[in-house]
Amino acid sequence: MGYTDEGRGLPLLFVHGFPLSRGAWRKQVDALRSSYRVIAPDLRGFGESQAGTGAIPMAQYADDLHSLLQQLKTGPVVLIGHSMGGYVSFAFLRKFPKLARGLVLVGTRAGKDTPEGAAGRRATAEKVQAKGVEVVIEAMAPKMLAVDNHDRVMAEQVRGFMAPSKPEGVIGALLGMAERPDATTELAGISVPTLIISGADDALIPVTESEKLAQAIPGSQLNIIPHAGHLVAFEQADKFNHVLEEWLRRSAFAVSVLRL
Repeated sequence: MGYTDEGRGLPLLFVHGFPLSRGAWRKQVDALRSSYRVIAPDLRGFGESQAGTGAIPMAQYADDLHSLLQQLKTGPVVLIGHSMGGYVSFAFLRKFPKLARGLVLVGTRAGKDTPEGAAGRRATAEKVQAKGVEVVIEAMAPKMLAVDNHDRVMAEQVRGFMAPSKPEGVIGALLGMAERPDATTELAGISVPTLIISGADDALIPVTESEKLAQAIPGSQLNIIPHAGHLVAFEQADKFNHVLEEWLRRSAFAVSVLRL
């Protein structure tokens, strides 16, 4: 597993979305490593991490993260999941609740795929099998940023986060997402401090999904960042980092760590 581990202090575990890699969090790593321990892995089959074969359940990614945290001896972490990383975060909470000190859900949803959505993922997996990961990059890259963002350099950087994806990893993730369980009924039981962030112009997972999360998770905080699409943490990094850092400072778990 490829991963970044920089800084000291309260450990923050950043889990990237599909079909990205840990590079998507680089502006968070740069901004937060002076105050926190920032850990950003590549999920299996993405970035520098090896791929498996067949469907990769969200629980498998959670097991991979657990193994990494055990290796790094982090103790409980603040879990920060974007998009598919949010699905992985729900699986992690389900399996390893004592290792989650806090939760940040970014551009994600709790519900499972509709039958049509799941069928679409399986069809895309077949296309990747036949034509390679470029099929997914061409479809997904233009939807990562706000529609009125015409920054060509940023658009190329986004493609760069996707380019190392391995066909087996992309196929496994697509099949795993299609099979993932519905986490909606578990939201009311989330007891750790929770922050929810969405880009106002997210074309892949609309703001309404974040609003549903905020309504269901007790005591959660919702922040909608303007002029941002699906990849809000990269597109509007300064605003995203400000919201995250302010929440970390205010949250009870951060205070308890500082007192240790």
